[in-house]
Amino acid sequence: MTRPVHIALLELKLFLNNRAELAFSIALPILLFALMYGALSSDSEVFTPASVVDLDGGIHARELVTRLDSLPEVEVEERTEADADGALDRSAILFALVIPEGFSDALESGEPAPLVFRQRGNGGDTGQIVAAIVRGIARDMATGARVRHYTQQALADSDVPPERMEAEVEAQVASLRASPPVAVEVRRPSDQPKAGEAGRPHSNPPPEGERTSSDDLFARLLPGLIVMFVMFSVTLAAQALVEERRTGTLERLMTTRLGVNQLFVGKFLSGVARATFQTVVMLSLAFVVFRPAGPLAFVELLAFALLAAAAFTGVSLVIGAVARTRNQAAWAAVFFTLLMVVFGGTFFQITEGTLLDAISKATINAYAIDAMQNIIAKGEHLGRQWLEMAVMVGVAVVGLTVARLLFRITPEGR
Repeated sequence: MTRPVHIALLELKLFLNNRAELAFSIALPILLFALMYGALSSDSEVFTPASVVDLDGGIHARELVTRLDSLPEVEVEERTEADADGALDRSAILFALVIPEGFSDALESGEPAPLVFRQRGNGGDTGQIVAAIVRGIARDMATGARVRHYTQQALADSDVPPERMEAEVEAQVASLRASPPVAVEVRRPSDQPKAGEAGRPHSNPPPEGERTSSDDLFARLLPGLIVMFVMFSVTLAAQALVEERRTGTLERLMTTRLGVNQLFVGKFLSGVARATFQTVVMLSLAFVVFRPAGPLAFVELLAFALLAAAAFTGVSLVIGAVARTRNQAAWAAVFFTLLMVVFGGTFFQITEGTLLDAISKATINAYAIDAMQNIIAKGEHLGRQWLEMAVMVGVAVVGLTVARLLFRITPEGR
C-alpha cells in the first residue's frame, strides 16, 4: 500500500517544482479572484451624485444637506446657483436641488417650506433617485418641525420649561427615526429556503446585520474560482498520463514490483493530493485576508474539498484512459471544464425552475459550489450537505470504475 503513496508523493513533488504549473494552478486563480472581487465589489457601491445649492444657510437647510450627504448611496456636491445653472445648460448635470432662502424660517414656524428641483427633462435616473430621497428627508424634517411648533403652542401657557419641552420632543422624534412604526424587509430569491427546508434554521446562521453585498460576492466568487481551476488543473493532468504511456514510462514501471492496480491507485492519489494542495493554499489565503467564517468552516471546507478532489481526479483518469494523444487529452479537459463552468452557474445565481437550472443539476461543479457557498455564506455544517457529498462520492466511484476498466499501460492497449 506504500507504493501508491510513494507515487503520489513523487508526482506532488514534481508538481511543486514546476513553476509554470504552480503559476497556472495557484498564482493565476489568486490574481484573477483579486481582480474580479475588486472590480465587482467597487461596482456594487454605486454613489449617486447630488448637486445642491443652499441659498438659505439656516440650521434646517444645513441639516437637510448633512442628512443627504450621510447616506452611503449619495455623494453631495455643493454648488453656487450660477455654477448649477451653467452645468445644467451644458448638460454637465441633469438635476440640481435648490434650497431657497427662508427655508429654515418656514420650517421653524410650521409653514410650508418649498424646495426647488431644477432639471433637464425628467432629470434622468439619478435626478429621480435624489428627488425621491430628498422628499423623504424633507417630510421627516417637516413632521418634526410641525410637532415642535404645535407642541409649543399647546403648552404655551403651561409651567413646562421650553428647554424641557424641546428636549422631550427631540427625544421622541429621534426614537421614531431609530425605530420607525413600519419596517421594510428586503429579501432576494436566493435567500428563500430550498424545497423541503422550510422552517429549518441554519445550524450556524451569520449574525443579523453583519452580512453585506461584498460578503455575498465573496461567497460566490471564491468557490467558483476554486472549483474551476482545480477541475481544470486536475483534468489537464491527464495529458501527463497519455504522455507517459506514449513514451513507455508506464511500461517500464511494470518491470519493477509495482502492479497495475498499485500504479492506478498511485495516479489517483497523486491527483487527489494535487487538487487538495491547490484548495488548501487558496482557501488559506482567502480566510487570512477576508476572514469569511470561523476555523470550523475552514476545516469543513477542506473535508468537502477532499471529496471534490476525488471526483475531479476520477474524471481526469477517464480522460487519460480514453485519450490516445496529448492533444486529445488537452481538448477533452478544456471542453469538460468549460461545459461544467458555463452550465453549472459558476459565477452567477441560477433561477430555480428554469431550463438552465435543470441542466445545471447534471454538472459536478454546481453541487461543489453550492456546498461551499452553504458553508461560507449560510453557516451550514458539512453534515447538511449530504446531497452534494453523495454526488462527489458517486462521480468518484463511477469515474474510477470506468477509468480502471479502460486503463492501458501501452498505446496498443495492454
